[in-house]
Amino acid sequence: MLKRLHILCLALLAAATLSGCHRYLAREVVIVPKDVETYGSAGADVTLHVANRGSRPLRFEAAALSLAYDGGEVLRATLRDTVTVASGWEGDVRMRCRLRVPDRAALYAVQRKLQRAETQRMTVSFALRLRVGDAVKKIGRRRMPLSDFLNTFGLRPEDLLTDSE
Repeated sequence: MLKRLHILCLALLAAATLSGCHRYLAREVVIVPKDVETYGSAGADVTLHVANRGSRPLRFEAAALSLAYDGGEVLRATLRDTVTVASGWEGDVRMRCRLRVPDRAALYAVQRKLQRAETQRMTVSFALRLRVGDAVKKIGRRRMPLSDFLNTFGLRPEDLLTDSE
């Protein structure tokens, strides 16, 4: 489940970047999630393939994604370091994330609920801070129903239970 949530975090970064919230980003930047390597429940390295075809550097200054059940946070992933992509550059970028699991029993209960596709009391919150040249763009949402979040990426609850290869 942890690997899939990191892929979702990356997909969120890509979707937010390309969603038209900033025309420059939608036109000049392509981000594709590639791989996730987890380090137990402490953290993960997430690899993105990024093409910045524009004339301005792109910086991921902060990103966070949390999963809550019945109002209590079950899992939180945060970007550890600022990641910069130079203008006119294309290649793989590694983003180091920190994981926090406040209650392992609650995470286990959430996994069991996901196996039964019961997402009614689950929510996702996210925040992203991007800098394109001198412009700063903040994107976020609090307590979005998990089902709506998954629908954004064409995923089902059971997709969170399988690790990507």
